Amino acid sequence: VQLLISEDVFNLLSESVQHRCRLVDRVTVKGSRKPISLYTYDIPRLQSLGGSLPDNVNVTDTNLSCEEFFGLVEPRIKGSMREAHSNAIEAYLGGPAGEQADWSKAESLLEECLLMDPDDGPSRAVLDYMRARRGDERKTPHELGWDGVRSLDEK
Repeated sequence: VQLLISEDVFNLLSESVQHRCRLVDRVTVKGSRKPISLYTYDIPRLQSLGGSLPDNVNVTDTNLSCEEFFGLVEPRIKGSMREAHSNAIEAYLGGPAGEQADWSKAESLLEECLLMDPDDGPSRAVLDYMRARRGDERKTPHELGWDGVRSLDEK
């Protein structure tokens, strides 16, 4: 993830910038019980690195407004990939208390995302987490006591 955004920062962004972000996970951090949602903004790669952003774009121009900046630097993840990722995270989280989680569906959708973009860190991280948590027995989120929040052990 090139840019990871906490829920508090996400809520400060304009609606148009929020629409350019992807929900990645809902976590608690070490020392806190309050769940927070994490988002990413998929910074595009420069053309010289195989991306779509022209190499001569000056993204450090301090005269750009926030809207101008995010209009110029469109996220690199778009269309069907964004939709598949959104559906995967919805299936992974399973609602506010995790009661509707469907990790088999989430895994399938995240695998689809990784076929579209093998370098997508958020998809890889959630997929790896679910597989490690489920183990070889392929337990359901309900069997694991999933409450829709991943506990992070380190800050």
